Amino acid sequence: FGELDVSIDYNVHSDINNGVLEVVISADLETDSRTTIRNAVIAAANAKLGITLPGPFDYVMFLLEGCYVECGWAAYAYVNHWNSVYQGSNYAAVGVQVHELGHNFGLAHSGGLDGQEYTDHTGMMGNPLYSDEIGKMC
Repeated sequence: FGELDVSIDYNVHSDINNGVLEVVISADLETDSRTTIRNAVIAAANAKLGITLPGPFDYVMFLLEGCYVECGWAAYAYVNHWNSVYQGSNYAAVGVQVHELGHNFGLAHSGGLDGQEYTDHTGMMGNPLYSDEIGKMC
């Protein structure tokens, strides 16, 4: 307990309001890859904040208003890394957030009895089911 303190109270820049910083990127949302878009968001945030992310932050969530190319994912994160990327309203699903933070904390996907990724519906590193009210999970 007490190992993770989630806060939106960061006053490192006047443009951060309730933990949110909006940026405009030069990447084309309809033709560029999700990696190019993520890198453009990081560059824009770095420029606006005058720091190199993650800076004073342990974990950073990037929220994209929707998906335009390479869709079929709710969110993604890198293992043992400081950021996660969410598209559309998927950031609001606690199961999706916990799954992506699990990657940030070093966890890989879990599989079901068939050994395939995303077929384990009992744990958050399997398939979070996009809802808090369906399925029974650990």
